[in-house]
Amino acid sequence: MPEINYEVIVSQLKEELNTNCAISNKYGIVLSSNIKEFAEGNVIPQKILELISSRMSIAEELKLNEISSFALETQEYNYLFTFSENLILISKVDLSINLAKFMPSLRIFIEKLSKSYREQEDGFKQFLLFDFSKEIEKIETSMEKDSIDKEKYSIIRELVKHISK
Repeated sequence: MPEINYEVIVSQLKEELNTNCAISNKYGIVLSSNIKEFAEGNVIPQKILELISSRMSIAEELKLNEISSFALETQEYNYLFTFSENLILISKVDLSINLAKFMPSLRIFIEKLSKSYREQEDGFKQFLLFDFSKEIEKIETSMEKDSIDKEKYSIIRELVKHISK
């Protein structure tokens, strides 16, 4: 299964949407970015991650089905955090952009990307599964043999001790 190239995706988003983007996993580790505040390999600030992780409880408080994006407005830009189950897409957009038209495209995009990510992750899980039952059985057999050998040798040791006295 081919690995997802996040650098290419981020550069295409920059080209198509004319905005800087970053992609992070659900733990907040930035996988790829062209936003200096969210550089690749860094972690999204803890307060933002807490806000994203508490989105279900916030949605319940507001009597909503779900919350799929947050927008943070600064003096110069809007930072949009669009998330799926596995990924977070961060977009840095100008204040002049109509977020109501921009956000649905990002939501659809992150869902499709998340599906690819989930398929890739499932492939790794299948590859990494290991059946330890055979190894445990070998260890148990080895331990039983060692205990039997120990008993045999203890008798010989006692005989040697008895003869040497």
